[in-house]
Amino acid sequence: MPRQTFARIPVEKQQKILDVAAKEFALNGFHKANINTIASKAGVSIGAMYKYFKDKEDLFSETVNNGILLLRERFSSIAKDETHDPFEKIRQLFNFVITFGESEIYYSHLYLALISSGMDSFAERYADVIEQIGHEFFKYLIKKGIDDGYIDKNIDLDMSIYFLDNHLMMFAFSQVSLFLKLRQKTFLESSQDQEYIINETVTICKRIFGVKKKT
Repeated sequence: MPRQTFARIPVEKQQKILDVAAKEFALNGFHKANINTIASKAGVSIGAMYKYFKDKEDLFSETVNNGILLLRERFSSIAKDETHDPFEKIRQLFNFVITFGESEIYYSHLYLALISSGMDSFAERYADVIEQIGHEFFKYLIKKGIDDGYIDKNIDLDMSIYFLDNHLMMFAFSQVSLFLKLRQKTFLESSQDQEYIINETVTICKRIFGVKKKT
């Protein structure tokens, strides 16, 4: 948790510090990131930084929390969208992942970094917090989709949520990880166009989860 002094500075200054920190942690990893470099690039003194944060771990935690807030706000916005069709909400979510990977690329890298074994202490702290965002979204989406007659009521709820979130996570990481971009290219020989992938994802989801029409 940041010190109270951090909460007292303007929101714009807070965001600048966290954005600079996200870039530094993303490019150099937690262990090699330098808090002095972050302070310099954010335009604050190192003394001020230690008035805002106890140490580098404290700053990293607040940076991750900021990324979580950005994700939660967008997931919530899509869930509340007036569109009733759950498959269109899935489309919106996958499109958001592309824009998030472009505009908030360093926060995406932080999320990806938490998967590595060297970050286990942070994974224990944040895995559930981060994953609950997707879990709650897809649980709401599927339950409402069943109630509204879009989704088959006989599907396994937990497995459906897990399936959808796994696909979303791999798609999200493919936006920022070269290895996963190349993996995508290996599997999708016909097209690596992101719009095509999203359209086909929605089509397949309709076939798997949609209410089966009687013939």
